[in-house]
Amino acid sequence: MTKNKSSAPTTTRSDSKVKLGDVARKAGVSPATVSRVLNHPEIVSPELRERVGRAVTALAYTRDSAGRALKSRRTRTLGVVVPTLGISIFAEGVEAMQNRLSEHGYTLLIANSQYEARRELQEVASLLEHGVDGLALVGDAQLPETHQLIRQHGVPYLTTYVATARDAVQAIGIDNEGAAASMARYLLEFGHRHFGIIANLPESNDRSMSRYLGIRAALAEADVPLPHSHVISISQTLQHGRQGLRQLIQANPEITAVMCTTDTLAIGALAEARSLGLKVPQHISITGFDDIELASQFDPPLTTISVPASEIGRAAADHLVNAAAGVRIPVITTLPHRLIIRGSAGPLPGAIRRPKLGKTAE
Repeated sequence: MTKNKSSAPTTTRSDSKVKLGDVARKAGVSPATVSRVLNHPEIVSPELRERVGRAVTALAYTRDSAGRALKSRRTRTLGVVVPTLGISIFAEGVEAMQNRLSEHGYTLLIANSQYEARRELQEVASLLEHGVDGLALVGDAQLPETHQLIRQHGVPYLTTYVATARDAVQAIGIDNEGAAASMARYLLEFGHRHFGIIANLPESNDRSMSRYLGIRAALAEADVPLPHSHVISISQTLQHGRQGLRQLIQANPEITAVMCTTDTLAIGALAEARSLGLKVPQHISITGFDDIELASQFDPPLTTISVPASEIGRAAADHLVNAAAGVRIPVITTLPHRLIIRGSAGPLPGAIRRPKLGKTAE
């Protein structure tokens, strides 16, 4: 009888330890959700915190400090959160960053925020849970909680596509405001005095806002008014670019130059100008910003500002690799932009008569 008792399997303390998956099953959520609640309670709803908290209490769950210590080691993994991969300047920058990191033996984890600051925070939290050694973000319009969360984890990070950043955050990008101002001055030299703007201006898109402010500043310097009705704030799609152009011209037929804060909007505007029977640039000048691939292929090809996305990606990779190794060199790098002169902008229309609007050109 004693023999049988001794030969029976013994339940050890390790075997019976409550695991993260047990808490997840008890709370009716995924293990990743439990991890998020425990690591970053500030980004989840109070209801979810309470639900997971009840499960933790009921099961007397304690966190595995040894496992967490293992996760604190360098993983040779970096993360990047971009607004979208559907716009080529972000895809190009990510590709360049990934290629450079592979040269250093690093892996890149990629997430997108869809221009939503709250989702950006969630993606950052997820990347930190994966143990990334550093992070790259786009722009400088994050929620304060995002910066706080990254700093709590002590990993290096930087912002990209902008040349300035708050709170001593590292930045690598272009002077969006100055670049847009240079485009406005280019059009002013052609004699244009009646401007319209089509812009994507959500709170999370500080690059587009800076471009808008640059245009306004250049026009103000030249004593050229910009009435509120001459500014269209709209979503960043080709269709919205078309809609914005039609709305501007039908309400303000005196406009001779339309500046768009992205190429996507500008290409939509070019397409709509054609449907309205307006010749570009004979009847109206249209400019963009970014220099995406389609910009040079449209008819007429788009006059725009070139954003050095590949250079931004490579510079960001180099900085984060150094920072992850403990070499933290302060950097606010302003990369040069280029004014790309093509066929969509020209002199102020003189005696050329515009077609009447309201009918679609054949």
